Formats: sequence, structure tokens, C-alpha cells
Amino acid sequence: MLTATKIKGFKTDKSCEYLWDKTNQRGCGRLGIRGSSAGSKVFVFRFFIEGQRHFIQLGAFPQMSLDNARTLAQTYGGMLKEGLNPKEVLEKEREAKVQAEREIERLKSLENKLGCLEQLVDSYIKQMVLDGKRTSERVRKAIQADVYPVIPPATKAKDVTPHDIKMVLAKMIQRGASSQSNKVRSYLHAAFNHALKHDNDPAKMCTETLFNVTFNPVAPVPKQSHADRVGERWLKWDELYLLLSNESGLYFEEDIHILIQLCVHLGGQRPYEVMATRWDCVDFDNASFEIAGEVSKNYRANLIPLTDTAYSLLCRLKAISGDSVYLFPRDSASGHLDPNYLSRKIRKFCVDTGFNKFVPRDLRRTVKTLAGELGISKEIRDRIQNHSMNDVSSKHYDRYDYFKEKRIALERWEAKLNANEVSNVISLFG
Repeated sequence: MLTATKIKGFKTDKSCEYLWDKTNQRGCGRLGIRGSSAGSKVFVFRFFIEGQRHFIQLGAFPQMSLDNARTLAQTYGGMLKEGLNPKEVLEKEREAKVQAEREIERLKSLENKLGCLEQLVDSYIKQMVLDGKRTSERVRKAIQADVYPVIPPATKAKDVTPHDIKMVLAKMIQRGASSQSNKVRSYLHAAFNHALKHDNDPAKMCTETLFNVTFNPVAPVPKQSHADRVGERWLKWDELYLLLSNESGLYFEEDIHILIQLCVHLGGQRPYEVMATRWDCVDFDNASFEIAGEVSKNYRANLIPLTDTAYSLLCRLKAISGDSVYLFPRDSASGHLDPNYLSRKIRKFCVDTGFNKFVPRDLRRTVKTLAGELGISKEIRDRIQNHSMNDVSSKHYDRYDYFKEKRIALERWEAKLNANEVSNVISLFG
């Protein structure tokens, strides 16, 4: 039997000579030590398969102890008893280890490539810009304000959970912003839907960032149904007369009061669409005002006749805006007035004067309601306000612009606005 003492004393002047461990077992291989004239000593395991001799090198002595070498030899001997070739087993184990290491490296590389929440939001907003959606910056600001303080922007997009989304929205609801929480939920839902498509989009093959999002974490989180009730506020005739009056104008910058008047005299156009319009969309010669397709909410251009009052308001506005390309220029990223600025001014006006609270979009509802009361047909009101006409005839066949009918309706509307028929309007300003 091999012993540590024998191995230490083993010397040879040959290039290769063996000492073998003696056992009474056959067919289980044999442990040996291979020595050389250079003084090296290495444990080996020798075995035979179909008469052919095979060696497995176990380790150098004394770095490997005799006990450890024996344990390995017994393990390989057990394989032989089971009809296995220890060398082939070892080779398969080595291959499996290499494959496992490669897989770990692949996953690590994939993990490094996986985009975080901030990258997902940036990618989604970039797509919004490409699609011509004008709310991209509003989405970015809302997410920065309400999402990132709760879910760190460096969080991997795939790791965002429904619980994370719930915590974001709960914080908003607790401060009384239920309606805004629905908007943020909508933004996040759309962003994660974008992520679900992103990795498989052939157009994104050259991008290094992947998201590996397998489900939308926003989907299980319900919206606050009570927060999105249909708006009911509309101004009565006396309120509208008062809002358009010179008395109210004292509480606004001149161009802001003109904007409010234009939204009304142009038939209830969306405030954003008016404030984002460029002067090249105003045709003074033909007395028309165009809401361009890239500004319009439904991406359809809308040509509106100018009444005398609307015409004179635009002339006043031209003198204020000077050489700007926009009707309502401002030093901002967009170059024109921000809708939030108008909202703040109207809110302050209501607080300062005691005027019944309203918001900019209520002007559109006001015109739609009062013009209907005046007898202007719903179809013409819809066409003036550029609502989508979903009947088959309108969608596929009717290409008439209804410009003449719009003019007749708006002149009738103007006459009512300028009549000052409500003589008993009581100033709400004290």
C-alpha cells in the first residue's frame, strides 16, 4: 500500500516511473504515483476498458494529500463498477461546467444590457415624438414628478412590480390627486406596453438596450373610476358675458384675455390648439383660421371662418406678438404658451374675483351647450369643434368642408355674444 513516507522517499533516474497502490479489487482501477528524474511526483488513476489502458491525472504531491487522492480513486472505481468510463464522465462534467460558465456570462451580459425604468420612459417618449404626439413632455414631467420619487429610475424595467405601481398611485391619491393618478397610470401602462413590443421589434435590432419585460405590471392595478367623471361645468350666459368683458380683462395679461375670447369666438376650440397655432395658419385676406393637423388632437386640420370680432382680436394680438411665428409666444421649449400657464391664470382669476371655479376645457363645453341652446345644429357644432364624424358617409364619402355653414353659425353665435342682452348681469367682483 502507498504511504506518505513511501511517496516522499520515492526517487527515480527515469523520465517516468510508477509506484502502485496494492488492493485486492479487480476492475476498479488503481491509484498510483508517477515520478520523474526531475523530482516531480503526481497522483494518477489507471484503469482498463476493453483491454485498453487509460490514465487520469489527479494532482501533484504533496499539494494533493494521499487521502484525497484515494477518495478520488474510489470515486472513479465506483464509476467503473457501474459500467461508466470515468474519463468520459469527467469530460462531460468539464463541458457542462464550461457551458454553465458561458450561460452565467451570457446572463450577466444580458443583465447589463437590460434597460432601467428611466431608459424605458425615454424610449417610450421618443416613440411618442416620432408618432407626433404633443403630450410627450407632459408625460415625462408627470413621471419625473410622481413616479421616480417612489420607484428609483435606475430600477430595471423588468423588476417593476404591480406593488410598485400601487405605491406610486396610492401616494398621489392620498394627497387628493386621484384624477392625475389615473393619467400617470395611463402613461405607465402605455410605456410598459411599449416595452413588451420593443425587444421583438425588427426596427429595434440595432439598439443595445433590451427590457425583457414579460408582462405589464400596471394592468392588475385598477384606475380610480370616480376620478374621471364626465365634466359638468359650463358657464351660463351671464358668466360668459362677464368673462369676456373688459372688466374681467383687468385680471389677465392682455394676450391671455384675448386667448380666452378667441377660444369662445372661434366656436369653442381647444385652448391648446389655439395657443400652439402659428401665424401662417391665419389668413386675414380670406378671414379664416386653421387648426393645423400637427396641432389638432385628432391630427385632422380644421378650417374656421373668422367673424368680425375674431378678426379684430387677431389684429390686436398681432401687434402684441410682434415678429413671433406663434400667436402666443413664450420662452419655453415649445416656443409657445404652456397650457398650464393658462390654467394657473384662470384659477387665480376665480380666487381673486369669486367667479365660480372653471378650467380652460370648460370653455369648449360652454360653447357647445350655449350654441345648442341658440339653435345651432349639433352637426355644425361638431364640425366647428372638429369632432370625429364616425358615420359611414362622413368617414368615407363626404369631403365637403362646410365652411359656409360654419360661417353662418359663427356669425349667429357672435351676434348673441355681442348683443349684451342680459342687462341684469350682476358683477361677481363686488
